[in-house]
Amino acid sequence: MTDPITETDIHAFVDGQLDVARRIEVEDYLAGHPEIAAHVMADMRARDALALAFGSGPASRPPERVMEAARRLERGLVWRRIGRHLQRAAAVAFLVGAGWLAHAQGGLFEITDSEASPKPPGFVEDARHSHETALIRARMVSQHERPDYDPAELRAETGIAVPPLPTDWRVVDAQVFPSRFGHSVELVLDADALGRMSLFAARSPTFGVIAPTLVRSAAGNTAYWQSGELVYALTGSAPEGAIQRAAAQFNTSLR
Repeated sequence: MTDPITETDIHAFVDGQLDVARRIEVEDYLAGHPEIAAHVMADMRARDALALAFGSGPASRPPERVMEAARRLERGLVWRRIGRHLQRAAAVAFLVGAGWLAHAQGGLFEITDSEASPKPPGFVEDARHSHETALIRARMVSQHERPDYDPAELRAETGIAVPPLPTDWRVVDAQVFPSRFGHSVELVLDADALGRMSLFAARSPTFGVIAPTLVRSAAGNTAYWQSGELVYALTGSAPEGAIQRAAAQFNTSLR
């Protein structure tokens, strides 16, 4: 009887550490579970981006049946999002046709930004705290910034892959902080025209894919996203559009 596929097996599959027999079993499992296959592919993209940054080639491509399972899931998610947009458009059209628009303008259906916007994931709060801590450290004479930054060492010690930085960005401070799910990495960056920024990275207990999403706070604007088991947040005082574009470029570099 085949042993159940565990999270440890998934991690070993991503890292290329399984023997051939167990790898085939994991591939069969992923082919039958497209949601997990999509997350595994995202995690493998993050690993390959780091490998390319250090001059080594990416790992071998997953079998076609695993790729197809992930593509089916991706197509389903896209149509689900389109369906939600169409439902909202139909609801607006109905309300306008029924004469409810005037009532909404009068406040009957008024929705505040906090009610309309989904609550950010918990790691965004960790990212903001790390950003605020970095600002405090920068103001303190006794707290010396450590620009030494070794992404390979950080990944070896924390399991966190930091996306490649733009060539015109400079690391001002690199720290490992605690977060609600374990360790996190906080980089303080001199982001050229965008000023000083904080890049937060941590591991999540669950696989997921979140496109770069912007939230605002007193500490500044934050764009957060998730790629597989890794979550990221970019925080600073730069304009919203600039931060979201920078986050989108980071997210693309992980694919």
